[in-house]
Amino acid sequence: MNTAIAWICGLWTAAGFFYLFQESALHPWWDIVWVLSLALSAYIGLVQVDGLSRARMCAGIVLVVFGGIVVLTSLSGWPLGPIRFTGPTILRVGNMFPLLPPLLAFSLLTLCQRALAVACPGLGTNGLAATVAGFFAATLLNGLVFFTGVRLWWIWSPWGEGMALIPAAIGVLSMVLAAFFLARVYPEDTDMKLTRWSPAAVVLIVINTLFLAANLLHFARRL
Repeated sequence: MNTAIAWICGLWTAAGFFYLFQESALHPWWDIVWVLSLALSAYIGLVQVDGLSRARMCAGIVLVVFGGIVVLTSLSGWPLGPIRFTGPTILRVGNMFPLLPPLLAFSLLTLCQRALAVACPGLGTNGLAATVAGFFAATLLNGLVFFTGVRLWWIWSPWGEGMALIPAAIGVLSMVLAAFFLARVYPEDTDMKLTRWSPAAVVLIVINTLFLAANLLHFARRL
């Protein structure tokens, strides 16, 4: 069942690439659809591999940590810099902070961990966590233009003059460090198979391909 859900999630996201490339004001409902689809796929995969209690623990810890980072940033501007969320349809908890960014972080972190645990079973706990944090950061950076230029979830430039690279670097480093310690919460060997490929890896590749295509289109329009 997890394989079918993962494939449906990846194909559904790929089929909706047109909506991914549009500004959020045009199709505000689509972000909710594809982020919830990814989160559902990740959560069901954890339940099937490690049981309900372990899945609840992993999901809860990730959501609390990244939710806390969002709340702290909204109150103080650190560590992620100025953030803005578009439209009243964004998911909120107690009308305090949007839930989609923490759910997306949980989805990407889970997909990275499961894909790399299958592909590289001999890394060990710390090695796997470091590799997961690296791929997690690469996926976020791949989607940076998408999130800031199209979805407007994060805005870096208002921190100072120019591109405000230092605040951006601090924000990315903060998420990488959080990803490393959160990845250590996950079980080291998940969904082990004889093949080095898994549905999580395929979905992760689809997501990165879509982000890369969106970024290329964004830069092509500016030329």
